[in-house]
Amino acid sequence: MNTRKLLTSILLVLSALLLIAGCARPSATEPTAVRTETATSAPTLIIVDTATPEPTPEPIALITADIVIWAPPNADFSQAQTLVPDLTANAAANGLLLEQREQLSAAELGESVRLVVALASAAEISAAAAGAPNTQFLAVGVPDVQVGANVHSLNTSPSTLEERAFLAGYLLGMVIPDYRVGVISQAGTAEGQKTFDSFTVGARYFCGLCNSRFGPILFYPKGAQITDPANPGDWQAAADLLLANTVKGAFIQPEVSSPELVNYLQAAGVQLVGIEGQAGYNDSPLWLGLFGSDLSSDAVILAARLLQGGQVGAVKTGITLTHINADVITEGKQRLFDVTVQDVQSGLVRVTPVQ
Repeated sequence: MNTRKLLTSILLVLSALLLIAGCARPSATEPTAVRTETATSAPTLIIVDTATPEPTPEPIALITADIVIWAPPNADFSQAQTLVPDLTANAAANGLLLEQREQLSAAELGESVRLVVALASAAEISAAAAGAPNTQFLAVGVPDVQVGANVHSLNTSPSTLEERAFLAGYLLGMVIPDYRVGVISQAGTAEGQKTFDSFTVGARYFCGLCNSRFGPILFYPKGAQITDPANPGDWQAAADLLLANTVKGAFIQPEVSSPELVNYLQAAGVQLVGIEGQAGYNDSPLWLGLFGSDLSSDAVILAARLLQGGQVGAVKTGITLTHINADVITEGKQRLFDVTVQDVQSGLVRVTPVQ
């Protein structure tokens, strides 16, 4: 009995030992550890705007003046020096606002700007005028500018002896009562004959037959000649011939003019027109005006015409009336005279006799 128990105990112990040994042996099918990799995240791309932000453009300030004088730094200085004050004074006298600019673009021209007087280049003027079709442009002293639409031009052209004599006769015929006008020219010279002929044509261009309406009833104009301007007897005889024919307005050919002759005629109450630089000119109100070449004065005249809605086109001028006696040559007569000057300079009026 004891022996059986002993054997049973031994078997149980051996079974337990075998069981423990089996549990301790590693399993051949034990799974291999899986290698894990840590995923690397992509770097975050940060974009930094290093460009300088463009400023918001300021709105273009519109010009509110009626007239703009466009005179770039490279413009004719002498021309700008006379044109600016002349136009400024005229604008002020007519209640108009004027502004001077060195640089100008069409975008700056507001609706109030009616006229631009420009001394800029032809290309600049054409570009600005195309961008502002409702504004008139007057190019002064720019001979190559393309005239048309809203672009006009004013340039100088040398005047002739015949043109000046014609206009002297025309002006005196217009302002002297009863057309009692005359001319003193140089005898025995082609210049003297041309002066007399063109003066006569000019006077009759205005008054036709030029016959006085009151006594003494005569036909005008009258002429007298001087052979030797230095001979007092010669110039006095010429002056007396005009006075004997009741001449009240005269033109003296510059070559025979002298202070003595001028004073002699003025002492008799004769009113005169002449040429700038003529010998004998003085401050007497009997001088009605002098013929010269003044581009600025012509620009003022043409500017006024454009502001009134008129047309100018391409104008070449070599004659301007200065030192005007406004008591005799009224504004209306000046305008009529200016139109005739333009017609003469444009070749629309013949200033010599028909042969």
